[in-house]
Amino acid sequence: MTLSLALIMPREQAFFAAALAPYFAEVAPQAAIDPTERAGQMLHRKDVTAFWIRKDAQRIGFAIVLNLPDDRRELSEFCILPQHRRQGWGQQAAIMILREFPGRWRMGLSKSSREAVAFWGTCLSILPGIRDLREGAPFTEHQIKSYSFDIAGAHDD
Repeated sequence: MTLSLALIMPREQAFFAAALAPYFAEVAPQAAIDPTERAGQMLHRKDVTAFWIRKDAQRIGFAIVLNLPDDRRELSEFCILPQHRRQGWGQQAAIMILREFPGRWRMGLSKSSREAVAFWGTCLSILPGIRDLREGAPFTEHQIKSYSFDIAGAHDD
């Protein structure tokens, strides 16, 4: 089985919204987020790169990278669909996404998803090329904490 990333195209907005609905119910159950509206926003913003996480030809998750000023990035959303979790795909996908854009990163972790907090705590602690990992305050009221870190490029290892 091969894991890959594929850009989410605007024509795939309905598929993306269908993946976002259960994700938002899991990570931000109190927030009134319209998945169709949010999918449209994300797929049409110039500062967002949206990826499908694919195992062979099957979509098993997605990731949203927000491109910030000064060549920094935020992993805004990351999801492995529940039926594909706990098989190592999330860690592989995280490595692929983060190494796609070497440099400074940040991410906030949902207070509604203990699984995400555990996953990222482990994943970031063993991620190849990670430097200057710091835990910080949440960015929003729906988050429990944040991380910031640098990722080395493939040539820096």
